[in-house]
Amino acid sequence: MDPLWITYAWKDDEGGDFSYLVQELEAVGVSVRYDRNTLVPGRPLWGQIAEQITTSPLSAWASLLTPNSLLRPGCQEELAYALDRAMRTKGRGFPLIGLLHNVSIEDVPPTLRIRLCVNLDDPQWREQVLAGVQGRPPGHKAKPQGPYVVRTHRNYLGRGCTAVEAGPRFGNIMRWRFAVPKGTKVAASGVGPSDGGAVSATHREMVNGISMRFKGVDCVAYGSADPISASMSGYLVNRRLASRVRRDRQGTRHARRPGGLCCVSPCPTSS
Repeated sequence: MDPLWITYAWKDDEGGDFSYLVQELEAVGVSVRYDRNTLVPGRPLWGQIAEQITTSPLSAWASLLTPNSLLRPGCQEELAYALDRAMRTKGRGFPLIGLLHNVSIEDVPPTLRIRLCVNLDDPQWREQVLAGVQGRPPGHKAKPQGPYVVRTHRNYLGRGCTAVEAGPRFGNIMRWRFAVPKGTKVAASGVGPSDGGAVSATHREMVNGISMRFKGVDCVAYGSADPISASMSGYLVNRRLASRVRRDRQGTRHARRPGGLCCVSPCPTSS
């Protein structure tokens, strides 16, 4: 397999970031070329870079896209020239890989934005770059997901409270319940717009503090018959409610707090 050429800003290696990138790619079998391990000292810099990109045997070309490389005019000009030379000389099938580091896709130059870039925040970035160099799709496995989406909102609506929000990914649940350890002081519960909306003042068949046991813990339940869905969520509001969320094997989502557990799930008569 021919090497991968990477364009980068020298400033991005002052703390060793670029060196780490090279180290990790070579560990998975990608041979990496860049200016400092390829170019001959004393000869014009850009002439050698252009020659490497356009005529040397390469599997692909990549650019480490960072605030440093995107904001410096010299790096922008070099990137544009490299893209143009690679497209004209290597052909449209030659992989051009943008490596995103602390930048968003909106910041990426249009010529790279239309291609599938690699975000270095993704744990699978090494495999993605290797796949691009090898000209194949990366192996991707979707993470297992439960049927509910649970969010925790600190300083909910600016009131100094914490709220747990929950709702189904698809469809709707007509009757739902939150369960919290007995003795928990709940400020409010009910239905409101998803992603932190205010709880409605009106409820149907309100459940407010009914005793129950959950996983061996004495709890109280809160809920209603107001439907929750992807756009309308159930909320439980408390000043010290949990900030960490977990899921059990059945897909039920839980938020831990000191001394107890907060659970959300449909009640047995849900639809």
